Amino acid sequence: MTPRVHALDALRGVAIFAMLLVNNPGSWQHVYGPLLHAEWHGLTPTDLVFPGFIFVMGVTIAIQLPRVLDRAPNLYCVLLTAFKRGGTLVLLGWFLYLFWYDFSAPQYDWVASRLSSLRYLGVLQRLGIVYALTVLIMCVVPRRWLFSVAIGLLFIYWLLMSLVPYTTADGQIFQGLWLHGNSLAAYLDNLWLGSEHVYYSKASPFAFDPEGLLSTIPAVSSCLLGVVAGRYMLVENGCPTKLLNFALLGICAGAALSTWIPINKALWTPTFVIITSGILVYLLWAAITLEKRFQWFRPGSPLLVAGTNSIALYMIAGIFTRLLLMIRVDGASLKQWIYQPITQVVSDPKLASLCFALLFCFVCYLPLRWMYRRNLFWRV
Repeated sequence: MTPRVHALDALRGVAIFAMLLVNNPGSWQHVYGPLLHAEWHGLTPTDLVFPGFIFVMGVTIAIQLPRVLDRAPNLYCVLLTAFKRGGTLVLLGWFLYLFWYDFSAPQYDWVASRLSSLRYLGVLQRLGIVYALTVLIMCVVPRRWLFSVAIGLLFIYWLLMSLVPYTTADGQIFQGLWLHGNSLAAYLDNLWLGSEHVYYSKASPFAFDPEGLLSTIPAVSSCLLGVVAGRYMLVENGCPTKLLNFALLGICAGAALSTWIPINKALWTPTFVIITSGILVYLLWAAITLEKRFQWFRPGSPLLVAGTNSIALYMIAGIFTRLLLMIRVDGASLKQWIYQPITQVVSDPKLASLCFALLFCFVCYLPLRWMYRRNLFWRV
């Protein structure tokens, strides 16, 4: 069995810990700026977290898929397994959405309030869909064309968003907009998913989802660019300087193009993909360097514990988040009951909010540590 790449596990661990940290402050009214997403256009460190997870998934596919293809009896088995894994992630995302009950409301109707408004797409759903589509592309497209396919998908997405007109309910015709609730992506989400099944259900003129249908196209590009980087650096042992220079060129190109194509995570714009992928190439190189030269990532380190069981950690955190809000103590949520003493000890409200998020990460880490010591790994 080929040994795991600890640098890759560590980078995945950074991504999942960062995701937990930014999603679980003590109070959303008191959060440090870098721990928030850009309000709309723009890029913050938090905006790197989700594309980082997708990029690392691509690197992992680049390493694992050739081995799977060598062992599999035929291509059909490989694709079936990929789509089963993707489907499992979608189902896990739906489970987390449905895992909610408002115990403070005596007449709460779970079927009407939750099941009937199931959010079809989300973080885990996007991961599952992107994973399955990336494997499919890799199985039918020669490896030397993967980078071209990634850029081609970005170009197709830009063409669709820029040139395809759409109409509002009152008959207004729009084209080429990248606005909150007013874009081709938002129009299609509203049309095909319905306003009650998306994250921004109150957006106007169109409800939409930040993990929506059309924006899945450039998300696949993010994964494919991770595949290309992973193949070059970890499979083919290519010259890192060349890749780093190319990544820098991409970052500069994305910044230059942002005048015409805004950098936007919710719409997963081409400039967002190019810039974040370039940054993530540098982070991947840094992780590999730290492993090879300084042996930073030893077995049992927290980043490896999280990175080798990332989906389990995400599910534990998702369930824990909901329990903190559902369970009531003295008329308040369990989260408020825990957070209040922290605010009394830590006078700075933003620091207190961050302390709660760090405590949350630590508590979620404990069962992962237990699983790691017993060699229990949840493979979706």
